[in-house]
Amino acid sequence: MKQGLSIILILFLVWGCKTKSETETKINEGIITYDVSYFSSEKDNPIIALLPNKVELRFKNNNICLISEGYLGFFSTKFVSKYEKPNSNILLKVLSNKLNYEFPKDEVAFVYSQLPPTKIEYIDSTKIIAGYECKKAIVYLNESSKASLYYTKEIGLKAPNRNTPLFQISGVLMEFETTMNQVKAKFTAQSVNLNPVSEENFTIPEEYVLSDLKTLKKYIVDFN
Repeated sequence: MKQGLSIILILFLVWGCKTKSETETKINEGIITYDVSYFSSEKDNPIIALLPNKVELRFKNNNICLISEGYLGFFSTKFVSKYEKPNSNILLKVLSNKLNYEFPKDEVAFVYSQLPPTKIEYIDSTKIIAGYECKKAIVYLNESSKASLYYTKEIGLKAPNRNTPLFQISGVLMEFETTMNQVKAKFTAQSVNLNPVSEENFTIPEEYVLSDLKTLKKYIVDFN
């Protein structure tokens, strides 16, 4: 009788653990802060001194807002993408000029200087980054160039890499390399803050003027 009760108790505990695991929801709201380092020095490329060394990814209900600010706030960029909307937006502020460029959500943003990888190799290897288990992948950029990256599935964000060359990676990137405006950089997640994120992060302020790509590029080139 005692043995039977023990078996029932064990089965109950196992079932209880399984139910908790299966019903546990993933994180769907928060802020990821990345440290940004550059492969060029300020001596080799003076523009490095103006670029941000931290970037914030704010997310909520599959909506994304990526914020970067450089050179004492004289310029800033903000990428906004609402999951249910067909388009994304890049907001650029240079001094008092505020521009809004809208483009399709399935298009790689013009700021990226690299093409999507020709092949992605998923590796059976993990490491902890900012407290989250991350899986490894190797992306082949061309026949002679490849890079490693780490992504996590523990954050519930759909299509987290939309509008980037790494859109095929379904997890949230926690450590990766990319080239933007001809500058190669490495992003490494340092923290994940689970505080509530305001809906205002995903709205386009009225003072940002809808602009075309040519105008936006002109401001970026002139500032550089």
